[in-house]
Amino acid sequence: MKRAREVALEGLYKINEEGGFSNIVLNNLLNKSNLDKRDRGLATQLIYGSLRRRNTLDWVIDHFAKPKVKKMTPWARNAIRLGVYQIKYMDKIPAPVACNETVEVAKKYCNRGAIKFINGVLRNIVRKIDKVQYPDIDKDPVGHIRYKHSYPQWMVQGWVKEYGVDKTIDIATYLNEVPATVTRTNTLKLDRDQLLENLKEDGVEAEKIENLPEAINLISYPSIGRLKDFKEGNFQVQGLASMAVAHVLNPDRDDLVIDLCSAPGGKTTHLAQLMENTGQIYSVDLHEHKLELIKENCERLGIENVKTFCGDGREVSFEEKADKILVDAPCSGLGIMGKKPEIRWEKKPQDLKALQELQLELLDNAAKLLKDGGEIIYSTCTFTKEENSKVIEKFLDKFDNFSLVNLEEVGEELGFSKYLQNGQLQLLPDSKLIEGFFIAKLRKN
Repeated sequence: MKRAREVALEGLYKINEEGGFSNIVLNNLLNKSNLDKRDRGLATQLIYGSLRRRNTLDWVIDHFAKPKVKKMTPWARNAIRLGVYQIKYMDKIPAPVACNETVEVAKKYCNRGAIKFINGVLRNIVRKIDKVQYPDIDKDPVGHIRYKHSYPQWMVQGWVKEYGVDKTIDIATYLNEVPATVTRTNTLKLDRDQLLENLKEDGVEAEKIENLPEAINLISYPSIGRLKDFKEGNFQVQGLASMAVAHVLNPDRDDLVIDLCSAPGGKTTHLAQLMENTGQIYSVDLHEHKLELIKENCERLGIENVKTFCGDGREVSFEEKADKILVDAPCSGLGIMGKKPEIRWEKKPQDLKALQELQLELLDNAAKLLKDGGEIIYSTCTFTKEENSKVIEKFLDKFDNFSLVNLEEVGEELGFSKYLQNGQLQLLPDSKLIEGFFIAKLRKN
């Protein structure tokens, strides 16, 4: 039977060394293990916490270890990261226990010499961790944030340039917290107050979120998949910023709506909900297996006005022109690093240019599929100008028959007026409930 730290070490190796996705790796490992609820929670915290804090952990380790982290063998560096995370960030675990337990699980993957090295480094860190200093925030604010809050240099440089040091620290702090679990009430079946009452009876602690009429924050809950209301399709897990997209698109009951990049279907099903199962939604995705997930969600939620199409959103075409189109474009995902912390280590600055080209190609095709007077919503789950406002600028330069719709009114209605920028919404991850998200509306004249 595997222990929590063994699951965590395997997970860190698969994510850091093999490029695995944190949610998939964790779910696979937990499903194969026989861990109880407490140990499943510990394994989850160790994996996600060690990923979020990787730069800080490496900064600490490099103060005490030779060779440095980059020169260590993969299993050794991930074992030491796992141990240092417990020592530095988990007050309820005594430091000697963190050392001993980490060394024990490392024995399965490392030789005797490596085990001796891991043990020596961890015990040295326990004795001297309070002496570790970060770069001075006044002399080197980028270096300070990079190592204290654990982000790559290029990312911090961009944020400091765009938002200043104080705001960057706010963003860095919130993206290191465990994100809130926000859900969307399925108003096709019940209202929010009824769902809250149901959840309370099921032992769930939850509260309504005032910004959006369907939104609920789950504070304390068992496995979501086991909840009766989830099985019966009474709610869908969906972030608050993501929920705002459908409200900004604001479809009419009889509209034809195309969602060009629809998987996994959160926004598609929300649009269907706002349309009260009337009209028609064409749900497009490049991968058939992802469309199956959308179909499953539609069936669970009782949605009947969605048709799925397997195809490339840059090339797909339909005989009938759409009233409204959603381009929820593939992006760097920096706004959801709280949920997927490995993103910060995988993405490179050059990726933004390639993503911008893809995003513009999707908008180009959307322009062809839209009827005169129709509207396109362009959204991403990031907050880089290259993928957001600059994409809109380039699109409008190319298509003079489109204009930008000012989102001031709907921004105020949703409680997001502080995020308005030039008529567009650039949400920043500066609170526990908000992801980094961009939303713009374009109208075909």
